[in-house]
Amino acid sequence: MMPPSVAALLGARIDGIDPSPLVAGAYFLACALLLYALWSRATRTGNRFAMAGIALAVGAAIYSHDVVNLPEIVSALTIGGGIGLMLARRGAVRILPWLVVSGHGLLGLGAMATAFVLFRNPFAFAIVRDDGAMLPGDGLLLAAAFAIGALVLGGALTMAVRRTQVGLAWLGSGSGWAAAALGFALGNSAMVVAGAMAGVAAARIGWRADRAAPRA
Repeated sequence: MMPPSVAALLGARIDGIDPSPLVAGAYFLACALLLYALWSRATRTGNRFAMAGIALAVGAAIYSHDVVNLPEIVSALTIGGGIGLMLARRGAVRILPWLVVSGHGLLGLGAMATAFVLFRNPFAFAIVRDDGAMLPGDGLLLAAAFAIGALVLGGALTMAVRRTQVGLAWLGSGSGWAAAALGFALGNSAMVVAGAMAGVAAARIGWRADRAAPRA
């Protein structure tokens, strides 16, 4: 049986069956579309390519996961989207920055909690070898996810006092890389791709904002 981190790279399903080339190809294409969108000079064209990449990644995730409850997913999207829309319509300029900071803080806290649970009970998530010991690489990935999550949580608390565009972008990048590290440990391709896409996109935005800041 291949390590979960290797299976995640190849597009394996979360139930441990053999990797699917179709899923791996879909994830690769989704990443390529997003990277093209990030480096595109045409804003509208880049946004369209980014949306296409995200839609393709979501479709691949739903297709490749046997343990998916579509009614729960649709319900969560509807409730969360409805709350976000309601808050945005009432006062987007005033509320949105706080929502972004709070969201990043919760993502950092979630990454820390998930890494701790996986470390405490690796048997429940099948990230152990045949002799019962955790794979060394997975232990490092969990430690990295916990550390990044702690940095994101601390950064979110700092941003609550003084928000900057660059800081918010780097918080988003950290949240993405924490999710990617957890995805590698679990062998979950969806988490790896989504986390890496979020990490690269936010890092690109932060880099652009950092370059533009001295000229503002």
